[in-house]
Amino acid sequence: MTPRVVGTALLALGIACAGPRHIRIRPSESRDLRGVVFMPYASSRTEAFSDSEGRPCAGFSGEIRDYFAGWQSGSEDPACDHDTYDDSTRPGALELHWHGTVPADGAWDVISGGYSVGAWGRVRVRGSYYGNFFASARVVLDARTPHCRAEWSSDLALAKVSGTIPRGAEFSGWVAIPDTRMAGCRAGDPLDVRLRLVADSNRGRIEVDAFGFSVGAADELNAMFGIKPAAVPAVPR
Repeated sequence: MTPRVVGTALLALGIACAGPRHIRIRPSESRDLRGVVFMPYASSRTEAFSDSEGRPCAGFSGEIRDYFAGWQSGSEDPACDHDTYDDSTRPGALELHWHGTVPADGAWDVISGGYSVGAWGRVRVRGSYYGNFFASARVVLDARTPHCRAEWSSDLALAKVSGTIPRGAEFSGWVAIPDTRMAGCRAGDPLDVRLRLVADSNRGRIEVDAFGFSVGAADELNAMFGIKPAAVPAVPR
């Protein structure tokens, strides 16, 4: 189950009207990063996720394995799983955290630096004779200061059931992270950017084989996210 990521590969994700939309998993050399203030990687944490031994799932240590930064399984078992039998129905999360400071007052764009996030796993929902049940996984970006905030999310997989037959869905591949705007920021404010895989279910299990980024070295973690001054909208004539 362990994904072996080739750093410069292009993978197709989804089909648009004009054909497949290509996702670049690492920054393009042509990407304009002028004016970007990058934020150093700060930490990781897990919430309501367990490992294969039933212990709380460990955070990402910062060690790069197989050109991958984040959680990944080294066996047939998932790296982490969230099961409502053991972890309750509160949502589970795998979180990567970056921290910085807002340089000046005004509106700022939070950018990914050109990296897409990868996620592999599956959701399982267990039904019963009464009630509607679900299990879902999604990627959530949350950037905030005391005075401004930006959010973005993308669904990975969802399974629903009304009845006794279990159902499931798998997710795999890469998700591009768009620029998100924060308005009304103030100079000197602390800025926290958190990227999460969120597992949510009222009766089921979410298994994560891997969640993270394709990287060649640990210092790339300090170029994953940054902010740049938001473009001033053109004034209509």
